[in-house]
Amino acid sequence: MLPYQVAAQSSGVSPYSLFGLGQVQTSSFSYGQIRGGTQVANNSNLFVNTDQPASYAQIKYTTLDLGGSYSAIYQSTNNDGIWNSTGGFRSMGVALPLAKGLGVSAGISPLTQVGYQMRSDGVDQNFGNFVQIFDGSGGINKSHFGFGYKPLKFLSFGINMNYLFGSLDKRVRMIFENNSFNPVSNKERLLVNGWSYDIGTILSLSMAGNVLNFGVSFSPSQDVSSSYQNTSITYLPSSSGSENPIDTILFLNQPIGNITIPSSLGLGIHYEKRVSGILLPAWSFSLQYKTSAQTKLRDFWSGNSPNIGPFQESSRFMSVSTSLTPFLAFPKRRYKSKSSQMAYRASFRTGNTGLIIERLPITAWEATLGLGIPLGGSSVLPGDIKFATLHFGIQMGNLGSGSMNIINEFSVKALFGVTLNDQWFLKFKYR
Repeated sequence: MLPYQVAAQSSGVSPYSLFGLGQVQTSSFSYGQIRGGTQVANNSNLFVNTDQPASYAQIKYTTLDLGGSYSAIYQSTNNDGIWNSTGGFRSMGVALPLAKGLGVSAGISPLTQVGYQMRSDGVDQNFGNFVQIFDGSGGINKSHFGFGYKPLKFLSFGINMNYLFGSLDKRVRMIFENNSFNPVSNKERLLVNGWSYDIGTILSLSMAGNVLNFGVSFSPSQDVSSSYQNTSITYLPSSSGSENPIDTILFLNQPIGNITIPSSLGLGIHYEKRVSGILLPAWSFSLQYKTSAQTKLRDFWSGNSPNIGPFQESSRFMSVSTSLTPFLAFPKRRYKSKSSQMAYRASFRTGNTGLIIERLPITAWEATLGLGIPLGGSSVLPGDIKFATLHFGIQMGNLGSGSMNIINEFSVKALFGVTLNDQWFLKFKYR
């Protein structure tokens, strides 16, 4: 159970980020987030898709993706509730074609995030009444460098090499009602600095000009280099809120160790209606299933005996998405307005996180509506191609068990991003 009172926080994501390595973040960029993460079978020519490295082989132009989000979150129990907010720049990625059927990508995005501030009241037979204050911050970031190769017209493969880095800081303060006992502060810091990888493949079938894709992505369980420090002290609080140390109760420094990232598997189907000579589909539909062996996740451990993790089952998520561009989907109606040239997108994602509290599984769902707004570009050289797409989305979701005895989170998130496409390495026929 989470018998805590939630306090206001200006950063971070959720009290559930207390567990394990923090709250897992969607690795997709803005386009993929609006589509509910249904990217395993999507090999778009125009957008960076880190969820499926095989898609890099299909990239048509040099592509830059930038994105961010802003969330308003209502966190509640049966006793209380409070609104929190968080947001800002989130991810950046670039992809470019090297040759026909060969592409590369690089970028950075969050892998996990820690951010919470809570308190809990208690009674001890030796120390009397006390208050515990929990706070945490930080997270693990992922920078990727990937290759995609298409040896056959209908088959492509890809791999991402991921450099994981970041810090997780967690603190617990125990303050006693009896002033004869000094407050106690325990601080933990985990530093992550190591490599992982994931692979993927797409089978693409052409059907009367339309495209049907089957995609698979896989990331094996991997140990990533880490270090850990744990310090407990008694202290006197100052008027400014800082801690003036009195005695050190515990100091533990382990510079060599590992965390264990669990394996994950994604399966997807993507169907799209193509228009001759146009890179964007007139409409599309995607379905995806993704699971992660969360029971194998481990925070810091050293030696041959990793500690027991906090998750009791694997996470499982189903996602579905669709998109429609009226100008392309209904050519006989001769739409000419700007609104008819926008891509209208919708998605829904639901599943369980793998975390169980008080015998209740912690589940989540997200529903998203979005727009892709095309922007024309200017060209300096004859035949040069430059254009951009703005991405906007509104996402509503819920995280919790449905029981009011456990913290439930209802969120409204604004998604925003831009994709810039540019044709590099242009070859001229005449000089």
